[in-house]
Amino acid sequence: MKNYILPLLILCSFSLYPNINIDKNSFTLSTKYLQNPRDRKLSAEEVKQRGLDLLANQIIENIDKIDLRKTARSAIFETSYGFRWKMVNLHTGKIFIIKVNKDFRLISARNSDNSKIMTPK
Repeated sequence: MKNYILPLLILCSFSLYPNINIDKNSFTLSTKYLQNPRDRKLSAEEVKQRGLDLLANQIIENIDKIDLRKTARSAIFETSYGFRWKMVNLHTGKIFIIKVNKDFRLISARNSDNSKIMTPK
């Protein structure tokens, strides 16, 4: 009799537990609610149209501590002061946060621990 109690409880729990149908679309949040209202994620088309990809690479090439061959870049966000993005070194896992103004002049380049990598010229 003891051998049948556990399977019986499992079968009863399935019948007692309500069958909940969750609409997956009701839980998807719009990106405008997830981001700071001043920061807007630029689409890949916008980045290509504006040529921000090349400008971002030029900024990063001037920073000695970041090797483009070993890093991955996040999406570029448009902010009230200009643009920002993150770089991750794939070998070491270090995160770099790059901020530039509207004219794509470097404002700050920092590590994830908020220490400066390079001061703007």
